[in-house]
Amino acid sequence: MADSQGRVNVVLLTVDGADVGLVHRSVLDRVGEIAGRLGCRSAVALGSPPVSFAGACMPRLRRDLEQIIAFADAARRTGWVLGEIAVAPGDRAMPVMDTEQGRLWVHPVRGFELHGETGVRRVTELADVPGTPRRTSLGRLIAPLAEAAARARVLEVGDWEHKGAVHLG
Repeated sequence: MADSQGRVNVVLLTVDGADVGLVHRSVLDRVGEIAGRLGCRSAVALGSPPVSFAGACMPRLRRDLEQIIAFADAARRTGWVLGEIAVAPGDRAMPVMDTEQGRLWVHPVRGFELHGETGVRRVTELADVPGTPRRTSLGRLIAPLAEAAARARVLEVGDWEHKGAVHLG
């Protein structure tokens, strides 16, 4: 899936029917992975969007996300940020955005890389995205999801059209 700025592998967060932001799929993958390890059953579903949370599921999801962020911080799990792009690639590089120069990827160790016709080069700045690439804590990457869950009566995580969501609650 690609959005209007060429981003790929992003999902939409919707709070009480209003679209509030995009999260890279890799962040949800890490949340689902950690949730499974910790036994946070509500948050495990975040690893397989589309999904919707409402009613009694919301307090459980909020507690699960707090535990996941605490674990991620204690374990010093990290991801990468460039401007508004936040990615948690896990063990493999992940595509992030299509640009005129090629496809932007994030490698778990090397960070942002541009894959183009001339090969692969590490990105220290990119005209399409303001900012400097930097490593950051996974807890910070999860925070927008936790903030959305904190204020939601209904939280939807999924595709642009909100079709096919599995409803919990």
